[in-house]
Amino acid sequence: MSRCIHIVIPDQVAQQLKDLAYAAGEPPSTLAARLIRNELADHDTASGAVKPTRARLPPRMSKRPGWLEPYGGDPEWRRQTWSAIVALHARYPRHLEHLQHGWWEDDAQTEQLSALVAWRAEIDNHSLDPRDELAFHGQLEHHRETLRSQGGGVGSTLHPGPPPDGWLPY
Repeated sequence: MSRCIHIVIPDQVAQQLKDLAYAAGEPPSTLAARLIRNELADHDTASGAVKPTRARLPPRMSKRPGWLEPYGGDPEWRRQTWSAIVALHARYPRHLEHLQHGWWEDDAQTEQLSALVAWRAEIDNHSLDPRDELAFHGQLEHHRETLRSQGGGVGSTLHPGPPPDGWLPY
């Protein structure tokens, strides 16, 4: 037996649910039901206490999130990501001046920068909550300190233009 329950969630959460559902190839209501079931499974109904953490499989994903390179590689994703990271550097040169030369050869650096790009675009295009802006800048400052502690950096030498050899695999 199933029941239909209406819930109210903030616009930002609704958009996130819609995006995740699209990526998983299912309706938002189906994904929401699974997420709620998973969360409820972590609680003891009698006491209300949270059960010990259990291993849980992530929701089905037919593709990777947009800030990660698609499985198998994608030259167009790489071109767009390169341009977006260069633009982020131009927008926040002081925060990204300590990027290491060759950062594009480090998957962790590339994924972090790509995630910052995606977050910035989400704020610019959809966010109406100033806390999103504050959270972004807090994370950007944290990223700056991490880069600074590694030493070196590109300074202001990251300019628009073609990506370096090796960035485009084809």
